[in-house]
Amino acid sequence: MLREARALHVKKQRRERRLLLAEGEDVVMAALQAGAHVKTLLVDEERVAADDPLFGASAHVVDRYHAPASLVARASTLAAPPRALAVVAQPPARAFADVEMPPSLGVYLAGVGDPGNVGTIVRTCAALGASWIALGPGSADPWHPRAVRAAMGSTFQIPILEGVAPGDLATREALAVVAATPEGGSAPWDVDLRPPHVLALGGERGGLDEALGVLGERVLAQVTIPQAPNTDSLNVSAAAAVLLGEIRRQRGMYSQAS
Repeated sequence: MLREARALHVKKQRRERRLLLAEGEDVVMAALQAGAHVKTLLVDEERVAADDPLFGASAHVVDRYHAPASLVARASTLAAPPRALAVVAQPPARAFADVEMPPSLGVYLAGVGDPGNVGTIVRTCAALGASWIALGPGSADPWHPRAVRAAMGSTFQIPILEGVAPGDLATREALAVVAATPEGGSAPWDVDLRPPHVLALGGERGGLDEALGVLGERVLAQVTIPQAPNTDSLNVSAAAAVLLGEIRRQRGMYSQAS
C-alpha cells in the first residue's frame, strides 16, 4: 500500500510541473541544450548582441525578449543581475524505475536543508560521474532558485529523485551504501570504493543517524574525512566533493591498471 501511494504521488508530481527561474546565460544554455521547456527568455539588450549563440539556441522559444537592463534586473533575484534569465518548466519527477538501479554511483542526501549546498552537490555529482542524486526528508528543493543557480545547469543534466526515504533505499535489491559520517569512520582512501554503491551524506547537524538505523545491513562502510586538529567539520558540499573525487580516483586507477 505504501509503495502504491508513493507511485501515485510521483504521477501527481509529473502532472503538476512547476515553473522555475534559471538565472545566468550558462544555466539558461544548459536548460536549452537539455531540451527543457523554456517558456520565457529575457536577455539584456545592452550586454547580449543579436548574434549571440544564446539567440541561436533559443530560436524556438516563443516568448523571447531583448529587454532593457532595468527590466532584467527587476526580474532577477541576484544582487548582480545576469545577462539572461528564463522561466523554465521543471523537468518531470523521476522515480527509481527511470534510473540506473542499482547505480554505478548514486548519491543520497538526508536532511541537507540549504539550497546552495544541494545545488553545489548536484553540480559536483554531474562533474564527477554520479548516476543520479536522491533527496531524502529534510533536504532542500533542488529547483529552488539558489539551488538551480549553484548547480550552474547541472540540474538539467543529471537525474534527480525527490522525497526518497531511507526505507526506499533499504528495499532496493542489490543496493549497497557507503555512509559519510563526521567521526568514527574509516578514511575514504582506506576503503575500496570501486564497487557500485550509493554514497549517503547527511546534514551538518543531524547527520545520517536516523538513516543508518533504517539502512542496516545495506551499509557496507562508514567513511570519515580526516581533518586537522581543532577544526570544525567540513561543509557537506565540500565533503561530497572530496568523497566523489576519491571514488573517481580509485575507479580511474583501477581502470588504468586493468
